[in-house]
Amino acid sequence: MPEFNLTHHFLIAMPAMQEGVFAGTLTYICEHNENGALGIVVNRPISLTLGEMFDQVNIVLHQPEYARMPVHFGGPVQTERGFVLHDTPGNWESTLHINDKLSLTTSRDILEAMAKAGGRATLLLRWAMRAGIRASWSMR
Repeated sequence: MPEFNLTHHFLIAMPAMQEGVFAGTLTYICEHNENGALGIVVNRPISLTLGEMFDQVNIVLHQPEYARMPVHFGGPVQTERGFVLHDTPGNWESTLHINDKLSLTTSRDILEAMAKAGGRATLLLRWAMRAGIRASWSMR
């Protein structure tokens, strides 16, 4: 059987998948190799807003136009960690470079940069809250 790599591809849940955590989801695959795969669900909003999330992680959001944006469910794995899927520019503490246009960052420094007035805001964010909420959101 030929090898294939799903990195930088989307997985779409089949319509027949009516139950379970991945029912109705669109998942972006950030990494796929011999050790497994890492993906982010990008199409499932939850009741949390970006402003509420920044409050929960004790970061002041200086971008009021983003405060009411919805947060999205990111997936059921590693609920103790947060992940930011973003365009590649930037020098962050902990980043997986997916390709020359996208990266996945797990360090707080990218959140702090997002919160500042005039900071970069083209990204998808998935964050594991202290209460175990998995979330992701997009800012444009």
